[in-house]
Amino acid sequence: MNITKKHVLIGVSAIALLLAGGFAVKSFTSTPKPVAAKAGDGHGHDHGEGEGHEEEGGAIHMDAATITRSKITLVEAAPGPVSRDIRVTGTVVADADKMVHVTLRVSGIVTEVHKRLGEQVLPGDVLLVLDSRDLADAKAEYLSALRQNTLAATTLSREEGLWRKQVSAEQDYLTARAAAETAAIALAAAKQRLTVLGLSSAEIAGLDKQPFSLGRLEVRSPIAGRVIGKEAVRGELLSAEKEVFSVADLSSVWVELPVYAADLPAVKEGQPVSLTGQGGRNAEGKVVAAGATLDPQTGAARVVAALDNADGEWRPGDFGSGSIQAGGEVADIAVPATALQMLNGDSVVFVRNAEGFESRVVEVGRRNSRFAEITFGLFPGEQVATGNTFLLKAEASRGEASHSHAH
Repeated sequence: MNITKKHVLIGVSAIALLLAGGFAVKSFTSTPKPVAAKAGDGHGHDHGEGEGHEEEGGAIHMDAATITRSKITLVEAAPGPVSRDIRVTGTVVADADKMVHVTLRVSGIVTEVHKRLGEQVLPGDVLLVLDSRDLADAKAEYLSALRQNTLAATTLSREEGLWRKQVSAEQDYLTARAAAETAAIALAAAKQRLTVLGLSSAEIAGLDKQPFSLGRLEVRSPIAGRVIGKEAVRGELLSAEKEVFSVADLSSVWVELPVYAADLPAVKEGQPVSLTGQGGRNAEGKVVAAGATLDPQTGAARVVAALDNADGEWRPGDFGSGSIQAGGEVADIAVPATALQMLNGDSVVFVRNAEGFESRVVEVGRRNSRFAEITFGLFPGEQVATGNTFLLKAEASRGEASHSHAH
């Protein structure tokens, strides 16, 4: 066989390519893939030759100051409940235990209106002023009874003194005592009638000093709150039992949540409720009443949850959607749902270590909108990031991209 110079050059080139290809394959396959923590290894790291590569690909170097500045929060992996979520939508209403309907107890004409719809009021604030003939008659009766009582008491005192001095007969004293007792009963009845009509003790006590405003009735708010209903116009003739104002303390509100029969057995008083309203407002509350009856038309029961509303963000009539956390078995390890991120198709958490964080592949069991059960890859006591974890995901993705590019 004739071997030319050209054949030699081709052979040498082929050998070089094969050697180069083999080296490339070796260098690619020698880098181990990061793995999740497994029972028994204590830390979830491969302590062999590939540990440096795992730190290069999965570790995120970050000092404590940067963690604080980035608003990344930490939580300890620990046993916790992973409840069943029952999805609900509801309507905000005033807390029925913290509202009053102000109703007239006597008919009359509205002469003054002091409060507007939506205005804040304090206990004792005047809502409106009524001019009432019936009230004037009741006040006049009281003033007459007051005077009769005073006169009868004076007569009794005089007759008792004369009888003890044996100046007058005992019968005169007994007659005066009976008259005084009758006058006292009449005064008490007249005072009770004014109380029923809405006058306070202070107003009744001051009647004899203001005898020329007998028909004036100041209708006051019995509680502090906000005016949520107003049915009174100046100059209007209103009848007794007319509801003129509704006042509610909106520092807490109720949410009426229809729950269908299939889910109702799981709903109990005291269970947490998470609600999201218009504009992204979020609130946490609890069930205060689980529906005892079903609406025959909708097949749902009325469940009521109480929400704290100290900031006044929730108003009666608002709509919200969320979930009732209906209880469940305790998970051996549970973390907030915000701790989970998807990275390269795997569920990961970011575990705090001396340098910052490491991304850890985990297996997720039961989960709801707030918590997730970790069945593999995490140990009790380890701290994981729960706030702004998308920043850590971005860093981990950038690190893996750089690592892949280098190879």
